Amino acid sequence: MKQHNSAVINIVLVALFTSITFVATSIQVPMPALIGKPFVHLGNSAVLLSVLLLGFKRGALAGGFGLALFDLFHGYVMEAPYYFFECFVVGGIATYVFSLIHYKKHGTSVKLIVVILAAVVTKLVMTTGHNFVMSLFKGMTLQPAIVATISSLFPTVINCVMTMIVVFVVYRWLAERFEQLFVKNNFV
Repeated sequence: MKQHNSAVINIVLVALFTSITFVATSIQVPMPALIGKPFVHLGNSAVLLSVLLLGFKRGALAGGFGLALFDLFHGYVMEAPYYFFECFVVGGIATYVFSLIHYKKHGTSVKLIVVILAAVVTKLVMTTGHNFVMSLFKGMTLQPAIVATISSLFPTVINCVMTMIVVFVVYRWLAERFEQLFVKNNFV
């Protein structure tokens, strides 16, 4: 019986964080760029929080579904598979660093910043590479593709900085509430 409850709880948590990611990505501020229609949003924060709170598999799945659903419903169908995949790479790096520095045993602000920075740098590198490849895919030659990629860097950096701030401010509070909820309701 307990295993059945665990499966239901996992499904509900993934669905909840999928919804949170979708809504957080929907709250956006458009930014100028030569390629695409970049915007500043809180979706990346929701993805990283999903991974840190739910663990790698469930968190990356929730974040990936949330971003993919946003892309599908907002006309970015070609982008959906990439950002789904990116959630697993960024989430994997964050999870690896999280365990490498033993955050669970001794969670300090500095360790949390290291985990967030690892995720944010991975996101920055992956998105910049993706923008460059997409520029080439759209028919640009090398030099215009580089210029277009650099022009798209500003919104990415803004998103990364917002992710750093939001996750740093919110994670520990949410982690404590999750722990209380799971212990109180005997979900562990």
